Formats: sequence, structure tokens, C-alpha cells
Amino acid sequence: MLRLHTATVRLVGGLLLLGSAACGGGSTPNAGAGPAPAVQRDQRNLSFDPLPLYRQMGMIARGQPFPVVGRIGALPARTTDSTHVVVVLGFAPTALRFNRETDDRFRANYTVSVSAARDGAAPVNAQTTESVVVGAFRETERTDESILFQEILDLVPGRYRLTISVRDVSSQRGIVEEVDVDVPDFARHPLSAPLPVNRIIPRESRDTLPFLLARPRAVASLGQDSTIPMYVESANPADTVLALLARGESGRLLWRDTVRLDGHATMASGIVLVPVTRLGVGVSQVALVGSNGADTSSAYVFVGFGDDLPIARFEDMLQFLRFFARPARLQALREAPEEQRPAAWAAFMRDTDSIPVTAVNEDLRAYFARLARANARFREDGVAGWQSDRGRVFIVLGEPDQILEPSFTDLSRTRQQVWEYRDRAIQLQFFDQTGAGRWRLTQASESRFEVELRRQLR
Repeated sequence: MLRLHTATVRLVGGLLLLGSAACGGGSTPNAGAGPAPAVQRDQRNLSFDPLPLYRQMGMIARGQPFPVVGRIGALPARTTDSTHVVVVLGFAPTALRFNRETDDRFRANYTVSVSAARDGAAPVNAQTTESVVVGAFRETERTDESILFQEILDLVPGRYRLTISVRDVSSQRGIVEEVDVDVPDFARHPLSAPLPVNRIIPRESRDTLPFLLARPRAVASLGQDSTIPMYVESANPADTVLALLARGESGRLLWRDTVRLDGHATMASGIVLVPVTRLGVGVSQVALVGSNGADTSSAYVFVGFGDDLPIARFEDMLQFLRFFARPARLQALREAPEEQRPAAWAAFMRDTDSIPVTAVNEDLRAYFARLARANARFREDGVAGWQSDRGRVFIVLGEPDQILEPSFTDLSRTRQQVWEYRDRAIQLQFFDQTGAGRWRLTQASESRFEVELRRQLR
């Protein structure tokens, strides 16, 4: 079985530079045509962590100590009994430990190994060591997934357990991820799942290798991205006219169209540009139906709310906004049909922007900055920090001018905190009756806080 290793690239300032790092892409080989995945979430502990959502969209997603996102895709190979399996990973430079080589040169090394195992066959293994070289120290502190790594394996169709290991050479930090994958048989189902790409030269023959730079995440932002480019191949050269269907989180049909691939001697291929405004906000599913009406493939994509805003489902975003906008305004967003949500969200952004002459909504950005700080500082057992009593007060009223902790005055030895806001002439009292760090507003302080919240929302 053939193992193919791609060239390496590094993303710098939005540009693709050939050089010291790695490349990426892919879509789930066994993606179905059902509705968008249901994420099991507890509204009492709703967090900003997008990793559970990514995983339920079929992606690889790991957090600290070595955050990684990625996906696995498949394309027809040269012969009918073989499939190109694409493994793509994206991670931030901060995951690596860089060493200074010169005044303007920093280097980090990492290893990646991929093993594909199935019953009754010897595993297919690939291992490589990569270098990332940057020309400025600030590049080593980037937190976005600007390092992309891609590996291509040729596998016989069937079910595999893929073991993916990534490790930084200097710090020995890393991850090991195991993924069950159904490698498709393109002789039976010619159409590949849509593959989100950064750059692609469509193939004209199955005898050539895929030349692509794909995306680990199929994520776009309203107001910033106009389309999501997705690459599609079919092992049937006559499969040039496809039906495209976009469905929202509920499975509701948002948009349908007809797309065309270029037919060649042994295959058909082409790029599908999916308009962001045709998708709902949050998770959508892009499905393609072959010309025979039976062969179907699909992939999940995500349309975000804007730069510096959480990666979240639409309903979760409305929960995050409960201390920012009036209930009636949020209800109007909730009742907007999925295909109208992008326009409804754009109107919401305009209506809540106190400085409309700028390109960003400063009020919303500041609000989510407070939300993030509250989430980090006030987490309690079983409750996200931003949903705790102290977190709620911090989000709405900000940092108190003074925090008082009176000494114990009763036999119960209940801990107390008093937050003082001098410009509002109020004091809010919290108590921790159990001593386990579960701070609650007193009944009188809760009533006072609700008055301030209603006043602020007005």
C-alpha cells in the first residue's frame, strides 16, 4: 500500500507560504445525508469550548496540552480497489516550543505518525518529522491554527481504526487520537464527500495525485466570507451534473441548486462555491446528489457570528446574549426561520451597535470579553463561570470598586463577600454556606441585581 506525504506550508498573515511546516484538508469519508448532528449540551453549564461541537461535526478536535483540529477525507485513487485517505491537522504555533537559531530565525520540530489498522491485515504506518521556521518571535505566539499538516494514505476500502499521534520534539507535549473510519469504495459509490479547501488544482485523471491544500475546519464568518469553497470528485466521468442541498441544524432545507463538474476520461471533478448567506447561522450540512439520483455525499460546515465571537450553535448564542439584549429582541432572533437568520443577525448587530461608523460592534466585543473573564474567574463545581452568581454580576456591572469579606459573625461560619459599586450606590452580598466555593447572592441582593440588569438592558 502506498503512502504519500504532501509538501509543507505555513499560513502567515492569511497568505500561504511554501516552506517549513505542513499542509491540510479533508472531509469525513463516511459522512451521511442526515440532519446536522445533535449536540448534547447542559444549559446550566454552557461553555465557550467549541471542541464538542467540532467532534460531533465529524472532526478531530483536542484541547490542551496540545490543541489540534482536523478531519479525515477520501478521494478516488488510481485503481478501483484503492482509496486516497486524507488526514489533515491544524494547530497553533503556541503548541510548539521554538528555539532561536539567529536574531530573526526561530525553529520548532514536531513528529506525526499515522497508523491505519483493520482486522485481518497488516497496519499501514506513516511517520515523519517536520520543521516550522518563522522569521519573527511574534509568529511563535500566534494562537490560530496557522500550522497545517496533511498526510495521504492509499487504503483498500473497508473499516479502519486510525491512530494519529502528534508530538513536539522539544517539550514532548502531544496528543494521540484514535478514530474509526469507513474508507469508501468509489467503485460502488462514485461521489466523494465535499472537501473544504484553501487551494486546489482539480484533477483530470485518477492516475495523478491530488494537489490540494484543504481546510481542517469548514468555518466561515458572516460579514467576512462570501463563500465556502469545497472540492468534489466522482469516479464516474459522466457524473457532471449534481444537485446541491443545504440543510440547517433542524434538517430544514435552506437552499438547493444544481452544480456542474468537469468530465474527464476516468473521473469528474470541480469546485463548488457555497454562498455563506444561503446557509443558516451555526451548523449546516452541504449534501450532493449524483446524476443517478441515488449516490449522495455530504459534509458539515459552520457559519460563525463574526470575528472574536464564540463558535456556537444559534440557540447557544442566544443563551450567551441573555445579559446583553432584551428578551424580546432575542425572541425575535429565535423566531427567525433558519434561512433568514443571517439577515436577522446582521440587523441585530446594527441595532445594538452604539458606534455604527466603525466596522465592529464594540459593545458586543466588550461584552464577550467580560463573559470570557467571568468564565475563567468564577467557575464553580458543575456551573460555568459566566453562569454563576458572581459571574452574572461581573458581566452586567463589571469589576466592583471594592470587595469586602466580613469576618464570621454567626455560629454557622458562613463565608461572605460584599461587592461595592460606588457609582451605582449599591452593595451586593454573596454567601458561601457550604464552604465549597459555591457563592450565591442573598435574596435582597438578587432582587437589586435584577433591577440593575433590567435598567442596563433598556
